[in-house]
Amino acid sequence: GMSSSFVNLGGGYAKDSFRIFYRGNKIDGGMSSSFVNLGGGYAKDSFSAYYRGVKITGVTAHSFEYLGRGYAQDSWNTYFLGKKVE
Repeated sequence: GMSSSFVNLGGGYAKDSFRIFYRGNKIDGGMSSSFVNLGGGYAKDSFSAYYRGVKITGVTAHSFEYLGRGYAQDSWNTYFLGKKVE
């Protein structure tokens, strides 16, 4: 059954004390304690960012933010629908 610590974060994301999920599927390697839904399919924890439950490679997580309309950014790059804009 579901853990008593289970929290629905919205946008398909959820977590309990130890695990993070997207649409009911566990996201491997995520850090539950710092995991937040940013909106627009994006989420992050202390070390990584995610789009629709898939880790985005090379992100600087502490500065990563959702801008709206599918866009996000960190200190170095802009992302659209989870992909780096070259």
